[in-house]
Amino acid sequence: MEHQPMPPHQPSKADVFFKYVKNIFILLIVLQFAPMVLSGLKKIIEDNLFPKVHIGLINISGVLSNATYYEKKIEKFAKSPDIKGIILKIDSPGGLPGTAQAIFNALKKCKEKKPVVTVVENVCASASYYAALASNMIICNPSSLIGSIGVLVALPNVKHLLNNWKIRFDYLQSGSYKTAGSPLKDATEEELTYLQGQADDIYQQFIKDVATCRKISPKDFTVWADGKVFTGNQALKLKLVDKLGSFYDGVSEMKHLLELDEETEIKLIKPTQASSLMRLLGADEEYGIDAHSSLADRFACFASDVYHKFLMHQKNSQPTLQ
Repeated sequence: MEHQPMPPHQPSKADVFFKYVKNIFILLIVLQFAPMVLSGLKKIIEDNLFPKVHIGLINISGVLSNATYYEKKIEKFAKSPDIKGIILKIDSPGGLPGTAQAIFNALKKCKEKKPVVTVVENVCASASYYAALASNMIICNPSSLIGSIGVLVALPNVKHLLNNWKIRFDYLQSGSYKTAGSPLKDATEEELTYLQGQADDIYQQFIKDVATCRKISPKDFTVWADGKVFTGNQALKLKLVDKLGSFYDGVSEMKHLLELDEETEIKLIKPTQASSLMRLLGADEEYGIDAHSSLADRFACFASDVYHKFLMHQKNSQPTLQ
């Protein structure tokens, strides 16, 4: 009896569909990595044919509540032999003192190797001004808002609101001051004194670092450290900033600090940000989060999910031994 050949397997519509999805997903991966490769080649060619001095650019904006991202970027630029200096572009009303000091200390350490220039367009106040103190130079516009050197401890109290709604909170505590500042009760005189002592201690640290970094007398702190916000013009007279000018004046001052000719070409290097696909593949928060990801990035996430389902479909359709 002749052996009849098995008829060729006809792929199902689902197999064809997932095959196209697989190809699209692979194409998206290529498209995601191709710009990085081309950018690297372009950088090598430009650096060899048209050499430029690379300067790191870090934007500090919004309320400062976590220094991790900025610390990583400052450290990365400080260690890179290609980066010759750092320009900070600050637009921040302030934030937490610990975050400010963490950025301040990171910049101080960086400044031992490379110059740091801060440029302010609109606002550099409180915690963000604390961070900027570590710069070699602070430049702002005449109408920029600078300063707000002081400490604020907010003590919200919702006790009476809860009482009106007949809501009661009971708690146990060990340590007389464990609930100091709690919004669920009125602060005692002892607690207010304790919290004021904390604010005063941070305030003195702030004053000391301003006086040291700006080379002004701490005896005059009541003039420049009473919580006031100053215009750029006023801040210049108080020696809280070094110069009035724009971002490009900051670039010019960086050239001066590096002892470069004014005609020297500067290339600003921004911190790397991972695409959605890179984060999907395991990139951590060192790259930051780009809220304005492209349509291709968002579609890559969708395609990844579909491709995963395709792999599961293939696995389930494989013949098995019974």
